[in-house]
Amino acid sequence: MESVLYLGTEKIDITPTFPVSLAGFASRSSMGPAEDVSHPLYARIFVFESRNNGDAQRSLLISADLLWWGSDRVPDLKRRIHSRFGIEEAAILLHGTHTHSGPQTSLLFTSYLGQPDLVYLAKLEEHVLDGIEQALANLEPVRAERGTGQSLLGINRRGLRKSPPKTDEVDHELNVIRFTDLHDTPKAVFIHYACHPVITNENKFSSEYIGVAMETVEQQYGNGVVAGFLQGTCGDINPGDGQIVIRGTDEQVIEVGLAFAGDVLRVLDKPMTPLTGCRLQWRSETVELPLAALPDKQTLEDGLSLPDVHGEWHRIQLDRFHGLKQTMPLELTWLKLAEECSFLAMNAEIVVEYGLYLKRLSKGRILPIAYTNGMFGYVPTAAQLQEGGYESYDSTYYFAMPAVFDPKVEQVLKNALDGFLK
Repeated sequence: MESVLYLGTEKIDITPTFPVSLAGFASRSSMGPAEDVSHPLYARIFVFESRNNGDAQRSLLISADLLWWGSDRVPDLKRRIHSRFGIEEAAILLHGTHTHSGPQTSLLFTSYLGQPDLVYLAKLEEHVLDGIEQALANLEPVRAERGTGQSLLGINRRGLRKSPPKTDEVDHELNVIRFTDLHDTPKAVFIHYACHPVITNENKFSSEYIGVAMETVEQQYGNGVVAGFLQGTCGDINPGDGQIVIRGTDEQVIEVGLAFAGDVLRVLDKPMTPLTGCRLQWRSETVELPLAALPDKQTLEDGLSLPDVHGEWHRIQLDRFHGLKQTMPLELTWLKLAEECSFLAMNAEIVVEYGLYLKRLSKGRILPIAYTNGMFGYVPTAAQLQEGGYESYDSTYYFAMPAVFDPKVEQVLKNALDGFLK
């Protein structure tokens, strides 16, 4: 007998109500806290429950307009969710849409990625707990269906930096999952795509093009429909127009957001494929990704006088020296929603090649979701490590990682992804 899927939703405003510094652009470090709001930040909460002959399983997915959820706070928040609502910690996905116009959520990085406001983070977590309670209050049976389309928004920023510019890999596939009640009334929509929300670096709170698109989809449906964005492996993918990265003001944010919403609505307007209900399943494992040689103490001491982020990086590594490890822990969390559809979430900035790899080998049955359950930095490919650049080298300083990755990282990660295909 096919399991029946239940879904409860809630959408809560998580925009700071007092001045808070934004995260995501080092250029903002001298601008001071943000006060103005271009587009509110929301957390969209989805509680799933599968029921079959008295057996019930629950999972939770939160898509929030945040750069990410801090790895230093995720474990405690998961424990609180489990204690209050009984949802297994391994069945919880705390996902950030990766907007670069929201607050920092972690103390683990250099100040150039933004300084967290602990008062705001405490309020955020309390608000989220209350939102989960509201979502549980409207659990109802739903049917799920899936459609795919294309959006040409994403462009590989590494390719544009090469001389001459090259068209590096990009994932234009747009996946849309619609949940309707038993009367075929839409209740929620998931939109999965891989593209950085980095159009503007204005010092204003903004959910970026993603927020504009989600609001547009919600308004199109009405009746309290909640549209949640699931960010793919967009580590090296930015919004672009042909061979040009799109940057600008809120005017461009709105323009791109409406165009992206149009791509989503075109998928929703076509016949979609029903998904087969199943017992909710999840699995979490940690993969140790190998780093290159760690810095020695003398090197760190010699670098303390370096300017800007490099000096701060040397200080942080010296403070952490006795705890430095030769690997970075990548947490992989697999959540199966239907026989034909599951998610694989990762707590890092993953470049697009890994997402394409997973989708290709799983024949589209597993959708990769980055920026989930924490963050430690970028995971590049072996070729990117050889080429250099921001994702493979420069970002290491901003994220306060102890070293760049060893080229073996690519095979280690792909082997781990292979394990979820069985």
